[in-house]
Amino acid sequence: MQDDCVGSFQRLGIVKVHWECCSDCNLTCSFCYRTRGLALSKADAHRLISAVSTSGAETIVFAGGDPSIHPDIHVLVDFAKALGLKVEIQTNAHHRSHEFLRSIRDSDLVGLSLDGPDAAIHDAFRNKPGNFQRVLDFMKLLDGWGTPMILRTVVTNLNYQSVSKIGELVVPIENVIRWSLLEFSAVGEGYVNRAKYEIGRDLFESVAEHTRAHFRGRAQIDVYRADAKVGTYALITPSGLAYGTGSPAIRGVFPVSGSILHDHLCEIAKKLPFSREKHLRRYGSLIQPKD
Repeated sequence: MQDDCVGSFQRLGIVKVHWECCSDCNLTCSFCYRTRGLALSKADAHRLISAVSTSGAETIVFAGGDPSIHPDIHVLVDFAKALGLKVEIQTNAHHRSHEFLRSIRDSDLVGLSLDGPDAAIHDAFRNKPGNFQRVLDFMKLLDGWGTPMILRTVVTNLNYQSVSKIGELVVPIENVIRWSLLEFSAVGEGYVNRAKYEIGRDLFESVAEHTRAHFRGRAQIDVYRADAKVGTYALITPSGLAYGTGSPAIRGVFPVSGSILHDHLCEIAKKLPFSREKHLRRYGSLIQPKD
């Protein structure tokens, strides 16, 4: 490793790196952005996490697919914490093994998706009967633990009429620090099925304005438009390939900038399409370490 690899992501302005650590999922959402690929061996996964730490990023996000079904998730979270990284876990809340719950309890932030105010809408949206209730139960569990949460709602043609009603479920949960209303992005499976989900920008803005006007909870409502995502993310595929969102995806796919396991971090940083301003606006002060 070259000396200038140390802190190379930090110098670029990256504070948070998303790793799609497991492309497998127990839901079959037809708008999913996940990257397909085999999970790394435990040794290579440790190498990847070490590289993220060396890069100077503050936070690693365990995403997917769903990290709950990664066989070594608790080991990987423990390793990241031991290196001094803050940990965020994004999950659909459907699978809750003892090991995964331990990982969740040790994390600094948890991301959940809530796409409807009732089981009929949410479960149809996520194509998984029972997922709505599992998300609600998980929210209450995390709230009892004092674990900060962010909620994400993808606003699409299937649920836009009921988005504001989701706020009634958010209000009682004190540890929801942000509720993001996401404009649909045609990435991955979402590109293939985009006609099913896309709504016009004017309609999205109307839904967001109505929801913000009626929400009376503690959480910050974040209206996140598709064009705001351009240049915001530093992402890693299940197999360790780094990519960014520097421009709209080409047929639903973003180009790769290099391999975290095989290329110098400083060279990846040079190639990664990235906007410091957008990234820090989104992530600069979101996660505070637990006591």
